[in-house]
Amino acid sequence: MKVTVTFGDTAVVVPCKPGWTVRDLIEQATRRYRKVLEQVKTYFMGNVTHFRDLMCVY
Repeated sequence: MKVTVTFGDTAVVVPCKPGWTVRDLIEQATRRYRKVLEQVKTYFMGNVTHFRDLMCVY
């Protein structure tokens, strides 16, 4: 079975394994979400800045 977990506008699909607890599902979903954030950061920023850094200074 697979479960789709959403974080705002981002959704990750997590396969559920027999014997998993809700905590296991949350940990796996969080791990996958962080991986997505790292991929987006690397794509847009060349992995030079942190995703919380400001983009523009007026």
